[in-house]
This record gives sequence, structure tokens and C-alpha cells, in this order.
Amino acid sequence: MWINMSLGELEDPKGITRDVSKTGHWGNGHYELQISSDEDLEYILSLIKQSVKKNKK
Repeated sequence: MWINMSLGELEDPKGITRDVSKTGHWGNGHYELQISSDEDLEYILSLIKQSVKKNKK
């Protein structure tokens, strides 16, 4: 999953996202997130909410 935010805008203290700003990928945004379990689901939702707030029109 990609998070639609420019590099440096996302607050990810756990560092679970990956910088894909210089790699080709399908999707928008400079952050990639791989979800392998529901362990950090609340944290992942907080990252998604950051993008929704930033891109809300």
C-alpha cells in the first residue's frame, strides 16, 4: 500500500514505511507500507489518517 504524502511529511516514529520517492511504483505518494499482520493496525490507521487529512479537499 502506498501513502500519498511527500517525503518528509509523514510522521512515522516506528519507521514501518519505506521511502519509494526514487523508485518506480504503482500508486501515489512517497511512502510504501507492507501490512503483514494486524498487530500494528491502530498505528497503520494513524498513518493513513495523516494522508487523508493532508489530501482532503
